[in-house]
Amino acid sequence: MEGKKARKTDRRIEKTKQAMRHAFVELLKKKPYNAITISELTREADIDRRTFYLHYECIEDLVSEMQQLARNMIAEQLKNCENVQLDTLFDGLTNVVRDKMDFYRVIFTEPSCSAFFEDGVAAIKYCILASNPDSTLSDQQKEYYTEYIANGIMGLYAYWFRQNNPELSLDAFTEMAKSSMAESIRLIRHG
Repeated sequence: MEGKKARKTDRRIEKTKQAMRHAFVELLKKKPYNAITISELTREADIDRRTFYLHYECIEDLVSEMQQLARNMIAEQLKNCENVQLDTLFDGLTNVVRDKMDFYRVIFTEPSCSAFFEDGVAAIKYCILASNPDSTLSDQQKEYYTEYIANGIMGLYAYWFRQNNPELSLDAFTEMAKSSMAESIRLIRHG
């Protein structure tokens, strides 16, 4: 009996948090993240301020949780780091993006959300480094190389999202991004 009540409570909490995350994304479409107030957020989520404070102390706590969720989604898609290839990276990231298009459109286009972008870069870098432990590059070279690749990948998604009505579907973009990145890496390696 207690187990059922705990599960029901967990679902209600998750539903409330989802409403707050959704409200936050909707507000981000209208204004920068640092201009969003708790009153606006709770009004948009159709909850009262007390409910907000049951879960978070401030909006930054909500943002941190959203960053962690985004990081976890990327990490889950890329969990098999020992076999990460460009195709794996792009397919995994595209799967994450496809599930939350509105959220990622804001993340990739709103300057006040740069921390989300940086988290994505860090997750990609980690997977690249973890999948290439025996590289002949020095640690410094690996750091710069992975920084370049990870920022390039995130930059391609940002470019796609910045277009109001992209000519390419998400799947067509993913295929073009894979070949573009592979060609860039080939040029770096072989000139």
